Amino acid sequence: MSKLKEMDRLPKFSGPFKDLIPQYIEYKRAQGNKIYPPFVYHLRRMDNFFKDMGVSKPEITREMYDQWTKIIPPEKESNTQKRQSTIRGFAKYLVSIGYDNIYTGYDDTRIFKRDFIPYVFSHEEIGRMFSVLSSRCGDNPCYDNDAFRIAMLLYYCCGLRKSEAQSLTIKDVDFDTGKITVLHGKNDVSRIIVVAHSLLIILQKYRDKYLSNADPDENLFHGPRSKRYTESMLYQKFHNLLDEAGIPRRADGGRQRLHDMRHTFCVRALEQMQEKGFDLYTSLPLLSVYLGHKHITETEYYLRMLDEHFGSILAKTASYSPDIFPKYEEEGGAQNERTE
Repeated sequence: MSKLKEMDRLPKFSGPFKDLIPQYIEYKRAQGNKIYPPFVYHLRRMDNFFKDMGVSKPEITREMYDQWTKIIPPEKESNTQKRQSTIRGFAKYLVSIGYDNIYTGYDDTRIFKRDFIPYVFSHEEIGRMFSVLSSRCGDNPCYDNDAFRIAMLLYYCCGLRKSEAQSLTIKDVDFDTGKITVLHGKNDVSRIIVVAHSLLIILQKYRDKYLSNADPDENLFHGPRSKRYTESMLYQKFHNLLDEAGIPRRADGGRQRLHDMRHTFCVRALEQMQEKGFDLYTSLPLLSVYLGHKHITETEYYLRMLDEHFGSILAKTASYSPDIFPKYEEEGGAQNERTE
C-alpha cells in the first residue's frame, strides 16, 4: 500500500493541528515506525481537546500542556501517561520543524509507576487452548478455524508479535525449509525465523488445503473478503478461545493479551535452554535476535518479574551478567522497592 493511500485513510482533523498532525504521522512512518490506530486516536483526541479549549493556532503553551496531561481520578495512571507521551512527542516534532512557541513538558518530572506484569500461560492452560482449537478444526473443518489455529501456533511456537503475524503474506513463508521472513517489525527490524519440523508439517497441510491457487502477496490468514485479521477480530476470537478453554481472568480482573503468548514463548524457550545445559551467556543474545529485539535489554524485560519462573535462571546468570538483571533485595536481605 502506498504512503498516499495510507495518508488517505487517516481520519479528518479539525483542530489547531489539523495540517500538522498528518505531517507528524508521515514523519514517524519515514523513521520506520508503524502507525497503529491508537496512536492516531490519541492525536485526534488531543487536537479536538484543544479545539474545544478555543485554541485556533498551532501552539502548545504550559497551560495547554497542563490541561491535557492532568490526572483525572479514577482514571488509570497509564491513560494519563499516554496523553503525556502523545503531547511530548508531537511538541518535540513541532520544535524540530521550527515552531518556537511550544512547551515540550521538559520540566514535567512526574513518574508513573509501571507495575503491570505480563501473564505467562501454564503448560496445562496452553494444552487446553490447543485442544479446543484442534477440536474445532476436527468438528468443523473450515478455513476460519484452521487459519486462527495457525495464527495461535505462530504466536506461541515462534513468539511473533500480534502485528507481525497479521502482516505475514504467503510469500513470507518458505514451506519447504520452514523459514519465515518477518519484514519491518517493531523499530523496522526485519528477521528470519525457523519453525520446528512439527509446525512445518502443519503449515504444509494448511498450504495444500487452502493456498494452492492463492496469490503469493495475499495474507497468510485473513478474515472475510480476504482482508487481513483486524485487531478486534483477533481479540474476539482469542477471548472466545480463553472462555471455551476455561482459562480464568488475571488476578486484577483483566483479560489476558495476545502479547502474553509471546511472553510465554520467551519463558518456555529459556526454560528449555536451561534444561538442555545451554550457556545462557551466549544463548540470551540469540533469543534476543530471534525475537526481533534491537538490544538485549528488551529481552531482559521478559525476565525481570517472575521469580517463580526464573529464580534458577537469574541465579545462574548473575555471576557473569550482574548488571543485566534487576536486584530485588539489598544486602542484608532488606526488600528493595523497584520503580521504573
